Amino acid sequence: LKLEKMYSYVPNYLDTVVKEGTSVLDALVHLTDKEIEYKNEMASKIQITVAGFPFVKKADEYDYDFQPSVSKIQIKDLCSLRFIENRENILFYGTPGVGKTH
Repeated sequence: LKLEKMYSYVPNYLDTVVKEGTSVLDALVHLTDKEIEYKNEMASKIQITVAGFPFVKKADEYDYDFQPSVSKIQIKDLCSLRFIENRENILFYGTPGVGKTH
């Protein structure tokens, strides 16, 4: 099954399960959640690599001091992806060097 994360996580986790008296079902759910999280993270990294992005930029790393005209509240709202549910389009425009690529 190639449960790479689970395989590396199990030895230390078993000690915790025994000490805390965690049920087998809860332990399996926890291990499965870790594996799913890991696989999603790896898939995301692969997609970014395939896309050929020169840098990985995240919204929480944006320097609002560099571009004070950018609304932190609006960016957080966009990150919620609410516009997809509302079937709305978004467009970033502006002169070069204002932070659109980030």
